[in-house]
Amino acid sequence: MTLNDTFLRSKVGRRMFLYFVLSALIPLLFLAALYFEEISRLLNKQVYAQLGNAATNYRTSLYERLLLVDELLRSSASELSADKTPGPTNAGRTFSQVSPSGQIFRSLTLELPSGEGVSVIGSGVATHPLSADKMKHLGRGEPLLLGHAVPGRAMILMSRALNPLAPQRGVVTAEINPEYLWGDQETFPYMTMYCVLDQRYEPLFCPEPQQSRLIKEKIAASAAPSKGQFAWQGGGEDYLASFGELFLQPKFFEARWLVVASQSESVGLNPVATFNRIFWGSLVLSVLVAVLLSITQIRRILVPLTRLTDRTRSLGGRDFTARVDVTGQDEFGELAESFNTMSSQLGRQFDVQAALSKIDQAILSELNLTSIILNVLLHLRDNYAADCTSIVVFDHDSPEKSTVHVVAKSGARPPVERAAVSGAILSGLLANPNGLWIKDKTAQQALQADRNDVGAPHVFALPIVWKKQLAGLLSLGYQTPAELASADMAHIRDFAERVGVALAASAREKQLFQQARIDVLTGLPNRFFFLDRLKQEIAQSSRGGEKLAVLFVDLDRFKIINDSLGHAVGDELLRETGVRLRRCVREGDTVARLGGDEFVILLNRLAASKDAATVAEHAIATLSELFLIDQIENYVTASIGITVYPADGTTAAELLHHADMAMYRAKKSGRATYAFFEERMNEEVVRRGRLERDLRRAIAHPQEFIVHYQPLIDPHSGHVRSVEALVRWNHPESGMIAPLSFIQIAEDTGLIEAIGQIVLAQACAQFRAWQDEGIQLDYVAVNVSSRQFRQTNLVELIEAELKKNAMAGKFLELEITESVLLESNDTVLDMLARLKALGIKISIDDFGTGYSAMAYLERFPLDTLKIDRSFICKIDDQGKGGAIAETIVAMAKALKKRVIAEGVETQGQANFLRKLDCDLLQGYFFCRPLPGQEVSAFIRETEAVGAIP
Repeated sequence: MTLNDTFLRSKVGRRMFLYFVLSALIPLLFLAALYFEEISRLLNKQVYAQLGNAATNYRTSLYERLLLVDELLRSSASELSADKTPGPTNAGRTFSQVSPSGQIFRSLTLELPSGEGVSVIGSGVATHPLSADKMKHLGRGEPLLLGHAVPGRAMILMSRALNPLAPQRGVVTAEINPEYLWGDQETFPYMTMYCVLDQRYEPLFCPEPQQSRLIKEKIAASAAPSKGQFAWQGGGEDYLASFGELFLQPKFFEARWLVVASQSESVGLNPVATFNRIFWGSLVLSVLVAVLLSITQIRRILVPLTRLTDRTRSLGGRDFTARVDVTGQDEFGELAESFNTMSSQLGRQFDVQAALSKIDQAILSELNLTSIILNVLLHLRDNYAADCTSIVVFDHDSPEKSTVHVVAKSGARPPVERAAVSGAILSGLLANPNGLWIKDKTAQQALQADRNDVGAPHVFALPIVWKKQLAGLLSLGYQTPAELASADMAHIRDFAERVGVALAASAREKQLFQQARIDVLTGLPNRFFFLDRLKQEIAQSSRGGEKLAVLFVDLDRFKIINDSLGHAVGDELLRETGVRLRRCVREGDTVARLGGDEFVILLNRLAASKDAATVAEHAIATLSELFLIDQIENYVTASIGITVYPADGTTAAELLHHADMAMYRAKKSGRATYAFFEERMNEEVVRRGRLERDLRRAIAHPQEFIVHYQPLIDPHSGHVRSVEALVRWNHPESGMIAPLSFIQIAEDTGLIEAIGQIVLAQACAQFRAWQDEGIQLDYVAVNVSSRQFRQTNLVELIEAELKKNAMAGKFLELEITESVLLESNDTVLDMLARLKALGIKISIDDFGTGYSAMAYLERFPLDTLKIDRSFICKIDDQGKGGAIAETIVAMAKALKKRVIAEGVETQGQANFLRKLDCDLLQGYFFCRPLPGQEVSAFIRETEAVGAIP
């Protein structure tokens, strides 16, 4: 309850409240002030009385300590007087044996008749001649109390005569320990400070010496300097004090001492402060209670009227949610209940009209069917207390399907596709166009929400009808039986009609979209849709730095089929063409029909231009297959033009136009082929594609692969020690093709594995033939690619070839590249170990051109290093430029590995490598790669000549 929201906004209420304050609170405050003044005075008096008692108790305690000191001093004097030969040594000895006064006396001094002072305890004190009065006091057997000031402290002395009957025989004087005399401050009352002043108001004891001056001034100025009370300030704090006189003259012949007990005002008057808080708090509480009672009574009268007034204003501002909360059973309660009923009805009607208006606006402006349905379901759930709401939209293109939208208490569920509603429910809805109640299992079927974990045993179902056609089903589910008023049902029917309008508008928009962007015949995107998609992909590729390709596809001989067999057959062939082209591309690519027999393909995120050629080949092959239409066999081919972004154009129009031009060049090339827009790229891709196709064909005809052998020469003897097997491809049309033209293609396509096996088989068979001819070579070297080396059965294949040709493993050397060593895993190590177990030698080919082989020379079981030809060609006739080759040879020798130099072209290179003690030399200077039969003749010729220069 806040005052501003209730009765104080009423003029009557404010006036009644003011009268209460004037008549009740003013007398109460006057009496409270009188009581407070009297009680504060009594509490202050009590504080001073407590300080006076504290001072009195301390005086009593102080006097008792002085009496105890006197008793101890009397005992000490008796001990000293018992010594028959008083003197410094004897007196000190006797007293030290019997005196227990170590904690009470700081020092003890014996003054002899001669005037000599003897220190018994401590360092003693300086004594002064005593007056006759003081000696007379000692003669009466009483102690003498003396105050003696020294720098920094006040000495309290007490004297007694050794013999009271003859005080002139000697006096014993003790300095009293201050800690004993004044007491331990820890035992003082809480936050109470004591000071002791002599008769001249000089401090004998005060814990705060700087405050003793202020106390002295206050007491000196007091009207009764022997006893009284005063207040003073020190150290920025207020204090209360009480003092009294300690009378010492009769017993100790000492003038009075003044004992002062003081306390901080914040401590001493704490009861007063506590009383202030309690008193004023109680007073405020009493006032608040009185005010609250008065407010309560005023509110009972004025608040209902104020609320009714405020809520009436709210209705004028279209706020129908606020209610008048009046719980009384009087006339105000009845009026509030009637008002709330009227407000609720008006609010319901206004909400319905606002929601319907919002739906109408969405239908007329930016149609989003899912959003419209969601808004309707949320409105129905919230305004009609439904546990769940559902709208089932029928698909008239596929009657067996429907889309279900559900909103449960926990929120909206994503739309899902379901089977159509059962016939029993549909017939019941058609018979009851105003809706009907369904329960039990049938209710769940009406909701179509069994897979969304939403269910309700009681459902109000209403058909959504548009132009006398059933378009959907609207359902409200309840966990318990519910009733809907006739007005509520009318509102729900209004929402169902709006959903029907939205469904009709969505269907019409979908139809227009299909007509504008989709080719009616094939169902593929049309030219407009394709160009829009191409622009989007160009923008995406530009940001990501990626390629894309456009393939312009034109059917060959289509006009003949269309003219001879009719347009129906031609249309069916075009439809089948679209289906086949879709199977040739990825999910994210686009196939469109531009018109007639022209199609276009968009390949996005292209890795390489050759991928576009692969798709083109696939499309040509697919379209070349038989078309069986109406039991008639038809054959067509396709010509394809290819453009690649950004090389062939940076806009959609450029790419499409250039692809069209490339397609016409493909037609001129003989049709059933493809062409790139850029001639150089086209030639290279076409050549590579043709070479790849021929290479695949050649695998089935291994005789096309011919192995030549290049001798490896001993630079010292000039004899042929071994040979390296090098493959050549004898193309049936192009003739002999060098390895550089097809080995990389074989690597990329995986054909190198089959080619490598062919070379291995021929090399082993040839080596066996040489041995049978009597030609003795150390070994034959065969290259093994990194892809071959990853074959899991490579060792088995090699071992099989060796056994097949009765050839020992030591006669075979495998040349691998540094890339194999880069993999550096356990599989590589295991395979090398297995090969070495067969006796096979391992050589590193093209050594020095890799990145890491040098780090693994000791780790891997290698036999030979072949220096790459790029290092050999730098050596001139004088041997300059051979530093790298020299370093490799020295390193290999240090590691006890053989060294072969390949690519030797000149006599100077041969001489330089011979001086480096290179093990074998290989190159055109000695011999080109030769067929097997010619190698035999070359070996015999060199043996006959004796040496190679």
